[in-house]
Amino acid sequence: MTQPFVPDTRGQSEFGDARLDNRMLSDQVVAFLIREITFGSLRQGQRINEAELARHLGISRNPIREAVRRLEERGMLVSAPRRGTFVRSFTKKDIDDIFSFRLLVENFALEQGLPRMTDAALAEITGHAEAMDTAAVTGDEPALVEHDLAFHQCICNLSDNHQTRHAFQNIQAELQMLITMAEQRFETLEEAAADHWPVVAAIATRDFAQASAALREHIKDSWRRLAEAYDRPDGAPPPITKPD
Repeated sequence: MTQPFVPDTRGQSEFGDARLDNRMLSDQVVAFLIREITFGSLRQGQRINEAELARHLGISRNPIREAVRRLEERGMLVSAPRRGTFVRSFTKKDIDDIFSFRLLVENFALEQGLPRMTDAALAEITGHAEAMDTAAVTGDEPALVEHDLAFHQCICNLSDNHQTRHAFQNIQAELQMLITMAEQRFETLEEAAADHWPVVAAIATRDFAQASAALREHIKDSWRRLAEAYDRPDGAPPPITKPD
């Protein structure tokens, strides 16, 4: 039986006491829910109680409904007729589908974009790797995930291909959740951040074979970590746990 949403008010949210003003309420609710989902206050399969959430945030249910609808469109929430709306759960097949597609998209972006990569584009990729190191040292896991996503978005942007960028953006919300799950399976945040530097070094050579091999190994490493987490005796998906 799923549990209703009871938000954590002990300083876990960027909104402090989680009280929202009247400006751009739906956007703020979206940001609040993404943080709660990504970092474990809302678990996979957990029901979203709109009335309780509205009371907790001190707002009407209209912006809550709009935020929930938008997150359904992004794949982070799912609706079940006569049951409600729930946080997206991932099966092992979901993991395999997303990561196999991701490999194709990012490798294609490298193949198209590496020959004409500018120094500025390389600097942007490197900057996100440096930002991940900083976030790891300070224990800022949300920033680490944000820059991890941006790192891979920059790789897709190398292609200068609208369809490639669009394909990556279509799975971005799911990747945000999965990247968090994968990074929590490293011993430390520093280790998770450092895993990106071999990709940076290979891309800097501008040699497609080297860059492709490094990128594929990096993505497959996260894929393996998640697959191993699903190989549990009870067959249940692993939870997204809160950072310490």
